[in-house]
Amino acid sequence: MMNVQLTINKCIFLYFLCFYVLSISSIFPTQAAYCDQTGCEPPFSTPEECARQCQDGEPPKICQYNFTVEFYTTVNRACDTPAYQGECIVADGVEKTITTINRQLPGPLIEVCNGDLIVVDVENKVLGQEVTIHWHGIFQNGYQYYDGVPYLTQCPIPSSTTFRYQFEVKNSGTHFYHSHVATHMMDGQSGSLIVRDPPSKNPHISEYDIDDNIIFLQDWWHDLSLERFPGWYRHDIGQTAKNILINGKGNWTVNFIARYNFFKDPDTKETSNAPLAIIPVTEGKRHRLRIINSFSTVCLAELSIEGHNCTVIAQDGENVKPVEVNALVTSSGERVDCVLNANQPKRSYWIQVRGLGECSEKEVQQLAILRYDDAPMPPPTPLPAYSNAPSGVVYNSLDASNCNTQPKGEALCVNQLESLEDENELLKVEPDERHILNFWFYNYTLSNSRLLFKSETYPEFFSVNDGSQLLSMFNNIAYETPASPLISQRSSRRTICRSNELDTCTQPCSCTQVINTNLNSVVELIIYDQLPLTDLHHPFHLHGYSFRVFAMGVFPNVNNVTNEDVDRVLLEHRQRLEQGEYTNPPGKDTVKIPMGGYAIIRFQANNPGWWLLHCHFSWHHITGMELVLRVGHQYDLPPVPPGFPRCNNWKPPVQALNDFYGFNNYL
Repeated sequence: MMNVQLTINKCIFLYFLCFYVLSISSIFPTQAAYCDQTGCEPPFSTPEECARQCQDGEPPKICQYNFTVEFYTTVNRACDTPAYQGECIVADGVEKTITTINRQLPGPLIEVCNGDLIVVDVENKVLGQEVTIHWHGIFQNGYQYYDGVPYLTQCPIPSSTTFRYQFEVKNSGTHFYHSHVATHMMDGQSGSLIVRDPPSKNPHISEYDIDDNIIFLQDWWHDLSLERFPGWYRHDIGQTAKNILINGKGNWTVNFIARYNFFKDPDTKETSNAPLAIIPVTEGKRHRLRIINSFSTVCLAELSIEGHNCTVIAQDGENVKPVEVNALVTSSGERVDCVLNANQPKRSYWIQVRGLGECSEKEVQQLAILRYDDAPMPPPTPLPAYSNAPSGVVYNSLDASNCNTQPKGEALCVNQLESLEDENELLKVEPDERHILNFWFYNYTLSNSRLLFKSETYPEFFSVNDGSQLLSMFNNIAYETPASPLISQRSSRRTICRSNELDTCTQPCSCTQVINTNLNSVVELIIYDQLPLTDLHHPFHLHGYSFRVFAMGVFPNVNNVTNEDVDRVLLEHRQRLEQGEYTNPPGKDTVKIPMGGYAIIRFQANNPGWWLLHCHFSWHHITGMELVLRVGHQYDLPPVPPGFPRCNNWKPPVQALNDFYGFNNYL
């Protein structure tokens, strides 16, 4: 009788399994489902099948990618053999160690349609190092465990193991992915992630003809980034990048000696003949350019195109009313979509990317070529010098003195654009929650070096270009990374800041800072630069959301920002709300805080989870300039995926170990 019942149960199980497979196959019909003794995989679509023209009413695809992360080197032997050119990474022509994804720089392009499911199997072959991938700009609503933040949403992926990310993309736009471990983002672990809408949901579809150009910006050093953390002290100090890459290419551009493509490295006295990136355009067509800033250090990027303007239509994946500009400034984590009209004489033109902020002192810049329909190269005009600053309207200008007025002059602030979507709930005078968040650096060198070099104490720090050692502070606390993911392991929450501990803490205070936020509340954040450093404009990124940028500006006395200054800014903001002066504030997920200034942002907390808010400069956020916004409660989240990896401290009692191994007689 028991055997009969087991047979019946097995038949029922197989029936439902077949029903599931057939159901999935009808939704994702591109290929058959695969099953083995471990279970069934749904039908996957290849990257090529997923990079398609999105259509109204088409079924979503399951887009599968394999990422292999490994140590690699630029200009290695593969570059000397034509048969191996696909494995060759030139970068700027200087040999260095990198950590690549699939031996590509930038990493593999992901192109999907809104509503597709992305599946990425990340194999970590970087010996002795951990890996995670953050999908920058993807909200992960319903997939909160795949945001890629180590010890917040997952355990880092150990060497020699594979971790599968899987999530549905529910927000379109120009996004990217990158490592969220240490400074690895700068060593090559980043790439583009483009999510397109079908025609009926694309508000800008009539404003361009072609959408196939990505401009991916990276800052670049000539040594592995971890050699710079916490930082050199005796020579070549600071975090200023050596170079900039455009779509993974560029010349080593110090000490210019010839008219084109011929530069000298001041260290080796040799020249770099590395190729420049080429952006092809078709005469008479309007091209959508997707510009991604994947910088990791303290510089900003200013992009201009010889003889051409560009019309901004989206920022950080959020659509805005079109505005024509002459140049665009972006900081780490920011993205801009603009439309370039190829209506100039048919030839090649220079694309110039200048490094701003600390990069301006060393005049770090890079060039690429805008090429009309196989026009001759190089461009017939002289190479742009760093001193050739663009004229006209500059998007996201460093000048934030008039951001809270109607746009005027040559400085266009991001909050002066207008969203295409109404968000009336966010316009109420008083938000449900307001958090005033300052950021600054605790300077061990000026304050008390004994705290840094005291015996048997090991605080975080990094060294900067004036020889000081700093700790990054956000809301007066340096973030302490827990030992296991906060979202899935309660044991990790012991390090969360507690009021009684903060009351007795002397600076610098360090703990896992979590701000609890009610689900669906309107949250207002005022983020401001309390102790500014010269030429430093911090980009702050919020995971899990886009927000609306209401106001931004600079305090009257940037070197002495007081609580009264903040209160005055909030009063002006309230008055503007009462008078109805805000009209559809634009959306973003990363905002550049002006040096000595502030930004006021709002969002509706409708995505439960544990979401990181942090400065996107790597050296800053890994030394404490970040905190967690916990939205909702654990019961608001989907269940932890079955078999989800766990990690934690392990300090068992000594007696228990002796009991296990039978060594009781030694105690």
